[in-house]
Amino acid sequence: MPERLDAHHRRFLLGSYTPDGPAPSVHLAERSADGDWRIVTSATASNPSFVARSGDLAFAVFEDASGSVASFRLDGDAITPIDVVEHGEADPCHVVAAMHLGVVLVANYTSGSITAVPVDDAGALGAPVTLPLPAGGGPVPDRQAGPHAHEVVATPWGTHVVSNLGGDAIHEFAVDRGDGGRPVLRITRTLDVPAGSGPRHMVVRGGLLHVVGELDGDLHTFEVDATSFRPASSTPTVGRTATRADDVVQPSHLDHAPSGRLLTALVRGRDTVSVFDATDAARPRLASEHAVGAAWPRHHAHLDDRTVAVAAQLGDALVEVDLVTGATRRVLELTAPSCVVPID
Repeated sequence: MPERLDAHHRRFLLGSYTPDGPAPSVHLAERSADGDWRIVTSATASNPSFVARSGDLAFAVFEDASGSVASFRLDGDAITPIDVVEHGEADPCHVVAAMHLGVVLVANYTSGSITAVPVDDAGALGAPVTLPLPAGGGPVPDRQAGPHAHEVVATPWGTHVVSNLGGDAIHEFAVDRGDGGRPVLRITRTLDVPAGSGPRHMVVRGGLLHVVGELDGDLHTFEVDATSFRPASSTPTVGRTATRADDVVQPSHLDHAPSGRLLTALVRGRDTVSVFDATDAARPRLASEHAVGAAWPRHHAHLDDRTVAVAAQLGDALVEVDLVTGATRRVLELTAPSCVVPID
C-alpha cells in the first residue's frame, strides 16, 4: 500500500510527455509541510499524458499513434510496472479507474472513441473493448471534422460521460457485461452543447455539469440528472476578448476547490488560471485571473481553496499559484508535465 504520510505532507502522481522517446515520465512527487517539492521516484514510459490511481494501483495512457494503457503498483517510495496493453486507438489522452466495474476507461482523442480495459485487483490488464463515438463534427473545420474524445467523468447515478470536442456533445455511457464477462460499452444518451464550443474537461457535482469549451473559450453549465439535461448558463473564461490571431484563449482543465465555492479553469495561450465564484453554482461568475508564469498550463490540482499546483507543459515546470494574491512559485522542473493527480 502507498506510504501513509502525516497531514502536512501530500503526494501526487505526475504524467508528462516524452518528446525524445520513452523516459522516466510517470512521477511520484511529494510536497513537504514547508511547501518543498521533490520527485520521489519515476517510472519509464512513452508519453504518459494522463494518470489515474485506485488504492495501490496506478494507470497511465501512452498518448501515441497506436495507444496503450499501463498499470503500476505504488509501494512506499516505489512505482513498479505491472502490465501494458496496446489498444490501437490513436492518442489516448485521459484515463479513469472504474474498479467497481472491473475496468479502466480511456478517452482516445484522434480516434474519437472510448475504450474499456479489463483489470483485476492485482493490476493485470485484459483485452480492450472500444466503442467509436457517433459520427459527425462541428463548425470549426480544422478541429471538428469528426469526433474527438477528451475526458471521461463518473456521474453520481452510476454511469460515465465523455466529452466529444469534435462533435460538440457530451455522451453518457454505461459499461455492461457481455459473453465471457467482457465489457460492453453502450451510449445511453447524447447531450448537445453549443455549436463550436469544443467541450474539453468537465466537473459533475451537485446536480450540475460544468464544461469548458476549448474552442469557444467559455465555461458552460447545465442542470443534469439521470433523466434530464438543460442549459443553465455560459460565461467567458477570460475577462478580455481575444483581438489578435496570436492572442490564444484555449481552456484546458476545469476543477473545483475543496469547499466547492470556487471553480478554476486553466487557459492556454493566455497562460492563466481563471477563478470563478460558484456560490451560485448554476451561474458561476468570473472573479479573477492570474498568470501562471509558465507556458501552456495543461492540468492542475487544488492544494486547498487558495492554492493550485499547475502542470505547465511547454514551461517544463510544476507551478504553485496563489489564487488570492496571484503569486507564483516554480516548485519542480521537469520535461513537459501534463497532469498532476493528488493521491494523499
